[in-house]
Amino acid sequence: MDARGQVQALRATAYTRDLALLKQIGSDYKLVEMRCVRTRGVELDDPPAKGSVNKDKLANNVVRARSKVREYGLCNPWEYFLTLTINGAFLDRYDLAQLRRVLSQWVRDYRKRYGCDVKYLLIPEQHEDGAWHLHGFLMGLPKSHLVPFTLQERLPVYIRTKLKQGQPIYNWPAYAARFGHVTVEPIRDQARAVSYITKYITKDLSRSVSRLGAHLYYASQGLQKAQELKRGTLVADMQPDFENEYCRLQFFDGAQYQREELESRILSRREQEELCFDHTAGI
Repeated sequence: MDARGQVQALRATAYTRDLALLKQIGSDYKLVEMRCVRTRGVELDDPPAKGSVNKDKLANNVVRARSKVREYGLCNPWEYFLTLTINGAFLDRYDLAQLRRVLSQWVRDYRKRYGCDVKYLLIPEQHEDGAWHLHGFLMGLPKSHLVPFTLQERLPVYIRTKLKQGQPIYNWPAYAARFGHVTVEPIRDQARAVSYITKYITKDLSRSVSRLGAHLYYASQGLQKAQELKRGTLVADMQPDFENEYCRLQFFDGAQYQREELESRILSRREQEELCFDHTAGI
């Protein structure tokens, strides 16, 4: 084989086409089919073609971030939904990079001081004036560190409304003393909470954080991730919940679908080789 043929052969192995993955996310499942995936361990030195930058980069960033937040959201036993605001007297509300750096260090110090394994999953949101606040999930914080809000306090209407409905909402005094106003609410329906929080990840957010070189979400280290169950070639019909030119994906309720049935929709490489061998042996 000449040099040109070797290069073409390498290109052929550098990418896997139409790769299907089945993952378990909590008690649910996600089926993904990717049009083209770079093969691990195979590197090409070709520079990207001029003008090849993905025009849909922002949209793809949003899809990937929502998928990852959904994964972290469903794979971990979150206890609280929280909204974190910043008092400008304590910290620059417009500097997202500084906010992330200071907040993550504060949480690490908090863990050491109180001996509790506090973990978070946070999504930044920008006010119309450019200031930042955060929404997200929390777990590992002792309930004794929280103080319930009461109707005797001067509170925003939405908090008073929930309190009147009998829904507990808490203050986190340690955070409030360092950063500003905070609300902490027990999660009653985790799946619904995850669906709700992913709506904060938008193209506008992607555009804003991209300009800052920041991220669409912030997550503690050591969070549980989805378990990959099978990979190979999709051999069954798919009704995707999302689809673009690069991939398509579908979510399945674990209460309605069995793992074995979903796995049967994918033919692994080993299964393909066995079928090929059986066919050849029968000739």
